[in-house]
Amino acid sequence: MFMSKLIGRGGPDSLSPALRLDLQRLRKVVSGLGDRKLALRLFWHRNDPAEQLRLINHYLGERLAEASARERRAIAKLFPGGDDMLPAEIRSVAGTPPEANLMLDAGCAALGKTMPDNDVEAIIADLRTKPVLLGHVPDAATGQAESIHLVGPESNYACYDFLDLWSSPGLVRFAAQDRFIDLAQAYLGCTPTLYSINAFWSFPKRAPHKASQVFHRDWEDYRSLALFTQLTPVDVPEDGAHYYVETSNDVARFERTLTGRGIASNEIEALSIRDETVIAPLAMKLFRDNAHRFDGPAGQSFCTDGYGLHRAEVPRDRPRLLLWLRFGSFFNDTLYTMKIGKWNAAAASRVLASIPGTPRHQYVFRYMIHALTAGLQHRPEVNSMRSVAG
Repeated sequence: MFMSKLIGRGGPDSLSPALRLDLQRLRKVVSGLGDRKLALRLFWHRNDPAEQLRLINHYLGERLAEASARERRAIAKLFPGGDDMLPAEIRSVAGTPPEANLMLDAGCAALGKTMPDNDVEAIIADLRTKPVLLGHVPDAATGQAESIHLVGPESNYACYDFLDLWSSPGLVRFAAQDRFIDLAQAYLGCTPTLYSINAFWSFPKRAPHKASQVFHRDWEDYRSLALFTQLTPVDVPEDGAHYYVETSNDVARFERTLTGRGIASNEIEALSIRDETVIAPLAMKLFRDNAHRFDGPAGQSFCTDGYGLHRAEVPRDRPRLLLWLRFGSFFNDTLYTMKIGKWNAAAASRVLASIPGTPRHQYVFRYMIHALTAGLQHRPEVNSMRSVAG
């Protein structure tokens, strides 16, 4: 499985210090769930910490896939207690950004201009030399094109191999800002886990993608914060604006709000299920004109809880490039990987060097670090090691 390939197998020294701390934290979290089967499996692998960590992450992902909205919320409350297992130098925040209150209140917040124009231009210029993968995320790609200009009309999206993206000038340093990590921690209630850095193009003149360009919910974590940065301008909504239904991240509060508006109980219930074919038309009817809209110049950022109802506008005339940083409470390997498809040892070393060396950053970026170091510890020129690197 991916996680065992990522972190290695066997022996007391098979985990890095950051991942060993993660295992201690997650063991405390799952102890609150009282699952005897999981406890037995962990006991049988008591001498294999890497397998224990894989088992817990995978278990949390599988349990999330079966959870109701209320169960998801209840389990989310267990993660802050797990931080007791982390040293103060990892869990202590530099400060609480003002946008944290907006996130806690509405589930979304505008962050303003967070990336200077020169940095945006440098990233765009670098990515222009890289091939694209035909998909929203690398793992879902159905092919490759040498540039976005060669992407056919059947593709709504294109993205980049992780190492091609991560090695863009200044990108990882941008992701490592204390402001972003502090914001994620204030919202999550626990030290965040960075589980995805991705950038994707959305193409104009397409029918809306049935899963992501209509109203939907993301069920990828028990609580998460996605930070988006526009790498191309969204001058008008038709350029590819993002829409978010405020307070829809909080099930109980959202239900009270909708009840107060006179929305029928069966419609309220339908908005919390996992079926986009039900959610999308209903949410469009109810929130087409009052969802919060995010757009603006290149370099502008906003953040959301992906569980809340949201959608992206299909660009009308020109492609839109959007960068995301996703922070959550664990690494859900049932949905996400950091699989590096095209290995380059020099690029991997540069990316590693750009991650700050503080204990906090090394912990928040721990899965990305291991995706990179695992490849460097093997023969990087051999393509068969791609899985180990990712």
